Amino acid sequence: MGLRVGVGLGPVRVSAGVGRSEARGCITALPYLIALAVIYYVVTAVWWFLTWPARVLEPLLKTSDLDTVYQAGVVWAAQGLWVEFLLIVAGLIIAASEIRTLYLGAPGTKGSASFWRFWAVALFPAVAAATIGMAQAPGPPVEHRAVAASPTATAAASPTTPAEALRPPGAPKTAQRVVVISVLSGDSLLVRAVTEGIALSRSGRIAVRLLGATAPVDGECKAEWATERLRSYLPSDSYAWIARGAGTNDSASPVALYIWREGNGRASINALTLLSGSTRLASTEISGGVEQRFKAYAAKAQAAGRGIYACTR
Repeated sequence: MGLRVGVGLGPVRVSAGVGRSEARGCITALPYLIALAVIYYVVTAVWWFLTWPARVLEPLLKTSDLDTVYQAGVVWAAQGLWVEFLLIVAGLIIAASEIRTLYLGAPGTKGSASFWRFWAVALFPAVAAATIGMAQAPGPPVEHRAVAASPTATAAASPTTPAEALRPPGAPKTAQRVVVISVLSGDSLLVRAVTEGIALSRSGRIAVRLLGATAPVDGECKAEWATERLRSYLPSDSYAWIARGAGTNDSASPVALYIWREGNGRASINALTLLSGSTRLASTEISGGVEQRFKAYAAKAQAAGRGIYACTR
């Protein structure tokens, strides 16, 4: 017995049917079709669950200014973090029984024992971290420990001397430490070397000036102001670091140098005076990248009408 359907169109009659064997085959294949549909929808749901960060980020990134390479990098990074999170959660679920045993003991452990076991395990990482931190904490400087251990010990055992530790980050390693005695003008001062170095080979009071910068002289507009400006950067008895430029030496007087105030960051006093307008650029003394930077500093001061540039307005 089968299923047959017929349609009459005037003198023409069309009929189709499914025999018993065909119907039996369809019924047999139906569970497989349902199983395939279920697998398809399950796989689709899992794929959507795993890739939802990419689906959320892609439309947002298309409206950003990032190029396609950066957009792909952001999407893959978010995707990787999400998968990593899922793996961590799965690992915690799998290890839940072991974690319970670790913190509370095996099933049947008394309540008081579980209580103390829990806090012992919970506090162990903090105690271990504190112990390691105290062991690795820096002690007093090497030279201080050496003096405490032996009056004849010196700081030579220290790889970095105290003076080098005070060098500003903008000063080169070859810079030399000096003490400021007095400011002479807006671009010159008296200093005395307190450490050995190649910037100054002479001892005693030495007149130095700012390399690449020149201040107004006495009688010119803003001369006194420029002197006070330099004095505010380098007051008497303060410490500074000096370095020679390429091709300069300490035979001239005053000696042309780059100068950094101790603890004043990366900017040199030369640059600060140019930016404040207390000095003008002396481009014949410098070259290369330093010349370009100093020109930019002077241009900013001139455009803003700072200091000596206000005299011409």
